[in-house]
Amino acid sequence: MRHAAFLLALFAATPALGDEVRTFLGTLNGREILVELTDAKSGPVVGRYTFKDTGGDVPLLAVSQEGNAFALYEEAPCDETTCETDDEGKAVDPPLAAVWELTYDPTEYMATGKRTTLDSKPKTVDLTLEVLAWRDLDSSETLTPFGLHDRSAALGFHEGAALDWSAAPYEMSLLDVEFDEGPEQALGDATFRDVTDPRTKFAFPRVTAFADGAPVDKVNAILSERHGRMNLSAFDCLAFRYATYGKGEYMGSMGGTLGDYDGELVTLSYASPKLVSWVQSGSLWCTGAHPYNHIDSYTFDVETGEPLDLAQVFSAWVPREWGAAVDEVADAEAAAANPDAYFWGPSFGLIAYVRDNIPSDLFDAELASECINPQAIAENLDIRFSERDAVTFTLSGFPHVISVCNGDLFSAPLDEVKQFLGKGAADYFPGIL
Repeated sequence: MRHAAFLLALFAATPALGDEVRTFLGTLNGREILVELTDAKSGPVVGRYTFKDTGGDVPLLAVSQEGNAFALYEEAPCDETTCETDDEGKAVDPPLAAVWELTYDPTEYMATGKRTTLDSKPKTVDLTLEVLAWRDLDSSETLTPFGLHDRSAALGFHEGAALDWSAAPYEMSLLDVEFDEGPEQALGDATFRDVTDPRTKFAFPRVTAFADGAPVDKVNAILSERHGRMNLSAFDCLAFRYATYGKGEYMGSMGGTLGDYDGELVTLSYASPKLVSWVQSGSLWCTGAHPYNHIDSYTFDVETGEPLDLAQVFSAWVPREWGAAVDEVADAEAAAANPDAYFWGPSFGLIAYVRDNIPSDLFDAELASECINPQAIAENLDIRFSERDAVTFTLSGFPHVISVCNGDLFSAPLDEVKQFLGKGAADYFPGIL
């Protein structure tokens, strides 16, 4: 099957095959599926699967096993008519759609068997699943259908967890689809185009060239990973229609949809061989009491592939203890030693500059008192870069109803904010100082 020979060769050096979580490729009713199964040596075999053309996991629950032969129940979606809930609102006795009966052949890296529906007119189809890859177990991983899926959900937002073929073959294969491509566009000294995963429907940029001929691989690796993590978050919401994943407690939620990721707007604002900036906006709601209304800016260092530390560019980006007044700036070394106790934001001078330059018609008097008072700016100001070496000052992080404060304030050429720049600015913008 596609990718199998390549990836088996890639992971041939992995020790102790048979003790890992395996990812399989197969087909079900003419559609390509990905299946992830635990190993019998680790306990009862459990797993999940998804159709590659839609995404969204389906739980596979343990039934029985004998050696390398095992049976799994495929869970059915949970709603008000098919699920019963206990006094805490949690689903009990989830509905079942089918039973899978499989035998794994460790010499052929293959599982074969059949799937039989559990309805009034059972239908049986043959299954042939070929190993795509395997991965190590995470130290904190729970080998349950929920645990397997929750690991993918965490990859949607957990910056520290690797999203690559070695650590996440199931997810990487799910993300490996052909994108719809938009027209090429110009942005300063770069050209780019938006690409769209046809399953999640929101566009994300990719740089096509820099004017000086610099390679685009590193900047696109950043954009591709962020796009992939957003897709995993959308697929997590799509899967939230099964009791195993929590459906039942929030029967009225957006589970079973894309959580409005298909309405997310991602706009590239700056791209160079050294930095890339973009802004994401929308209203995401999969579970919980409130949607996530947001306008969030991102800037990454292309060489390191990590989010840019604004203090490396702006000397006026300073630490404060949580709850501290605007004029209570902390020691940078103390903040570095205990980062969870501090947040970084604009200095008193930069706050004054921002307030003096906000267009007078951007907020009415009532909103201005909430959105752009000095404390609000200290805690919610963010910075990204715009074409022609400009800086955009923006507010983000205001929750719920007050999220109306979020958004761009104004842009200014870097030449006009030199008094707020640090020596590191020259590393990203040569000649600026």
